[in-house]
Amino acid sequence: MTEKSVHRSVLISEVINLIQPKSGGIYLDGTFGGGGHTQAILEASWPLGRVVAVDRDPEVKEFAEPLKEQYGQRFSFQILGYDRVDRLETQFDGVLLDLGLSSDQLDRSGRGFSFARNEPLDMRFDSRGGQTASQFLGQASPIELERIFREYGQDRHGGQLARKIALRRRSEPIRTTFDLVSVVGTTQPKVLAKIFQALRIAVNDELTRLSHGLRVVTECLKSNGLLAVISFHSLEDRIVKEFIRSHLEPITKKPIVAADSEIFINPRARSAKLRGGIKR
Repeated sequence: MTEKSVHRSVLISEVINLIQPKSGGIYLDGTFGGGGHTQAILEASWPLGRVVAVDRDPEVKEFAEPLKEQYGQRFSFQILGYDRVDRLETQFDGVLLDLGLSSDQLDRSGRGFSFARNEPLDMRFDSRGGQTASQFLGQASPIELERIFREYGQDRHGGQLARKIALRRRSEPIRTTFDLVSVVGTTQPKVLAKIFQALRIAVNDELTRLSHGLRVVTECLKSNGLLAVISFHSLEDRIVKEFIRSHLEPITKKPIVAADSEIFINPRARSAKLRGGIKR
């Protein structure tokens, strides 16, 4: 039985207003997640609009199955990173990237994205290969650890934490989320959120993939095609802002943010920023 996603996609109406899906158009959802944005685009482009959805995380495939049953040939899904969609050899009228973690990844994946539960410290979006967060913490030099905590987590105590990790791993590996929390030495969510964010970015090479992926998806846009990107922290937003300014015609002078009513229903929307551009 296919399990239903618990993820609530953010800024859905704002994305639709930005991309303006039309019947007969073809659109890319480069970060499928729970499928909320994909379904909204399919509905807005009725009756002939198509959506190609991709995601690096193989576990989201189960959320694509009900959409395939409902929309048939109008919808297709592949396990693929948005930075590799040039392999699809398709030109799109609009592209959406939602760079946030889904609620399914945070709450149900068991891969250690959240510090609220004791889980294996994995943090890979695609668990079929690559280095886990535990392995990264066991092998990275203290200098590299300090850099990622300072740059990706904006943690001014990154050097101190790097030294604590280096000391801990001499006696035992840091295998779980609670192992890492114990090394940090606090349960304050604001502190832990930045540290877990930094580690996740490093493990998945997110910022490099974003810079490269923006170029790839833009090359796959038709002339006058629209790119919409939702980011959730300043590092991502800065990359998106500069890319759109340099390579596209911006259509958002300032980032679009969630209304208070949406934030009340979905607190994770609070940090979401939507920017868009047109390919000329």
